[in-house]
Amino acid sequence: MQRLFRRYRVILTCSFFLLLSLFLAAVNTRAPYQLDPVGVLLLEVMHPLQVGVTALGQRTEQVWERYVALWDVHEQNEILRRRLEELAGMAQQAQELDLANQRLAKLLALHEELGTMAVAARVIGRSTVAWVQTVILDKGERQGISKGMAVLTPEGVIGQVLSVSPHTARVLLISDPNSGVDALVQRSRVRGIAAGTIEGGCILKYVQWGDEVQAGDQVVTSGLDGIFPKGQPIGTVARVEAKDSRMFQDVEVMLSAELSKVEEVLVVTPGVVHAGE
Repeated sequence: MQRLFRRYRVILTCSFFLLLSLFLAAVNTRAPYQLDPVGVLLLEVMHPLQVGVTALGQRTEQVWERYVALWDVHEQNEILRRRLEELAGMAQQAQELDLANQRLAKLLALHEELGTMAVAARVIGRSTVAWVQTVILDKGERQGISKGMAVLTPEGVIGQVLSVSPHTARVLLISDPNSGVDALVQRSRVRGIAAGTIEGGCILKYVQWGDEVQAGDQVVTSGLDGIFPKGQPIGTVARVEAKDSRMFQDVEVMLSAELSKVEEVLVVTPGVVHAGE
């Protein structure tokens, strides 16, 4: 029997499937609906795959929607960041403008106090040589500035105009060793010459031994040099020592104006006397 089956297994197999097909065809013909076992089998096999593909599509759509949402949020954040930077820049500019207005208001008050011809100018340059203490102003001969005019700020004396051109002026600062301003100690009325040092500081020269000068005294312009208005602040006595010769005292002065931070100045006509002193 087995030998017979092996010999005719192809014919028997084909006959089996042929009979099965005829049976299914007959059943489908009589049944109200057609049976498709192969289709059912395929549906069963494809069901997990379809479920997986559908889930993957939904997941992909969710990821895409999240990506689009995140990109929109990123763009909005970038816009907000740029706006914040603009607002911060505007706030900084407004603060800088407010500070400039405050300085100019003080400069205007000084001009009114002096009651004389004066030119407001801005510092646009500084000497790059360490032992030369000068600055450049943005005003010159065309604006009425001439050599020898005093340069002031509300905080104190800055220096004297050293040279001019039509549109600029060079100022010798009071901290330069070549400068010299006739000064006096406000409390004791002791006179001396305020001059710069190599280190960029200031000393009160020619204060005689025995003259009453002490740390903390205010030093102001005397007005006797015909250049600086009388009573303008120069600085505060920081140290007093006797020299070896015992003829003069060594008086160190801390300047009232921070020369390295000066931005606006008032250039004043020589020979003005401050009426309040």
